[in-house]
Amino acid sequence: MSTVSNVLNRPERVNAQTAERVRNAVAALDYVPHPGAAGLRTGHSSSIGLVLPDVANSFYARIARGAAEAAYTHGYALVLCHSGDQPEREQGYFTMLVEQRAVGVVVVPLSADPSRLTRLRDRGIPLVLADRAMPDRDGCSASVDDIAGGRIAVQHLLDRGARDVLVVNGERGIRQCADRFQGARQAVRSRREATLDQVVAEEMTVAYGTKIADQLEDLPDGVFCTNDFLAAGLCRGLADRGVRIPEDVQVVGYGDLDIAGFGATTLTTVRQPVEDLGRAAVEMVLDEIEARAEHTHETRVFAPDLVLRDSTRPPTDL
Repeated sequence: MSTVSNVLNRPERVNAQTAERVRNAVAALDYVPHPGAAGLRTGHSSSIGLVLPDVANSFYARIARGAAEAAYTHGYALVLCHSGDQPEREQGYFTMLVEQRAVGVVVVPLSADPSRLTRLRDRGIPLVLADRAMPDRDGCSASVDDIAGGRIAVQHLLDRGARDVLVVNGERGIRQCADRFQGARQAVRSRREATLDQVVAEEMTVAYGTKIADQLEDLPDGVFCTNDFLAAGLCRGLADRGVRIPEDVQVVGYGDLDIAGFGATTLTTVRQPVEDLGRAAVEMVLDEIEARAEHTHETRVFAPDLVLRDSTRPPTDL
């Protein structure tokens, strides 16, 4: 290792032939020196990278808030990176973060695949996933039980009298969307008289929720939207058509984002402990760095719960 260090930092101490072999090996391994580890040993202040797919989205902003609180508590700065969920940008940020002495990285992937995560982990910097579970043999992660969340949402609709339930979902390639629909199916299986259908939104936005509401021909009596933006747009579009919420159609969202509490009809929604995801991810990064050989990867899964508002009926209406 001393020879590699000399080639990278003091090339004048190594003969040309040896230096060339080392540089070839470094290029083949896509190796980036990790000065952040040295920073921990010397007591110098360091930073933790947080790579988000969309920094403007309030869900990811809440993850960042929890991560920043944990980093500050432990004496670290948080470096915020907007990836746009693009693998090339993620790779670029990893290189920059390592070169700038980051001790580790928290990544919030939207559509990451195992090979993509492996490439990131091979850069030689501790990696923790937030808002996505993975086997602890592969690394640390912090996520919400989205199967339970989908089950809670649809079970609530059924308990409030809905029988024809529609799920307005995002792309099934997004793990969270697939899990929430799986939970919805589990809830409906317990009610023989209930039916379940699904519409997939190309974008999980208010505008697309409104578009779906405009296109519905046969109205269900209950709708579960797998994020609050879709739910808010759906409620707006239904109201424009003269559909009463919750009298004609009950709606449940997901996320308990700020938008859920605004509008003519506030949203019943599934709440996620989002700040806890950010805090837990930072704590696991620091444990992996500081405990070293004693560190054991872990998968932390947080439980969601339901927030009752105006878009579903109270029990007394049944």
